[in-house]
Amino acid sequence: MSFEPIRIGNTRITKKASTKANATNTYEISNEMSPHLMKSIKAASFEAADVMTLRDYLKRARYATELYAALRLVHDLGRQMQALIAGGHCFACLGVDDVAVITHRASDAFTHKALPDSTLGDSRADPQFLFLNDRLLFEVDDSDGTLLMERAPAIASSSSISAFLSPELAASSDKRVHFKTAYYSAAQLIIYFLLNVDRIPDHAQPQSQDPEYLRPIKGTKLFYFLMRCLKRVPSERTYVYI
Repeated sequence: MSFEPIRIGNTRITKKASTKANATNTYEISNEMSPHLMKSIKAASFEAADVMTLRDYLKRARYATELYAALRLVHDLGRQMQALIAGGHCFACLGVDDVAVITHRASDAFTHKALPDSTLGDSRADPQFLFLNDRLLFEVDDSDGTLLMERAPAIASSSSISAFLSPELAASSDKRVHFKTAYYSAAQLIIYFLLNVDRIPDHAQPQSQDPEYLRPIKGTKLFYFLMRCLKRVPSERTYVYI
């Protein structure tokens, strides 16, 4: 089957060549508009069995994903956010069309290995996830941690019209929001990935310690991780899985 180049924002993923010996393919990620995003990726060329958007990955899995894949999503988004924030940038929000998925096996029999130091193309870490929409990436104001947003995300400038928004970003008129809006958005994406909860209802925002939509994973490390990301007050949010 031919590979159609993937475009996410100004980022392109193209297929370079095939290796007949092991049936892997060589892919390349390019974005001349956003050096900050490319620095967070660390490797623009890699080998894999397949690459797709997160939306297509979920369709292939028929929205039946497993916990270990959700934990890889937690890890990969966290590592990339850490690199972006260290470079003075962060994304405001994200959705299923803003993330690419890299797989290393032809089937869905993915490995369950925890490899914090894995790189793109490392077949021991499967699947791998990458945020690639530079149009949702903004500079962080050093003085107060707010995002310097000159354009509204998740509308015309985003490939993902249905990006997950934090409450403060959805309600903001001047778009002055803290970079930890990204933690809330990432948590919503993870919830959708694992539990297929599309939107957290307004009346079900995590003000209690037992939100109904998280009951399938209640008491797990992932549950408490998500609760820390979903704090109503942005400054109280932490992206820490312990």
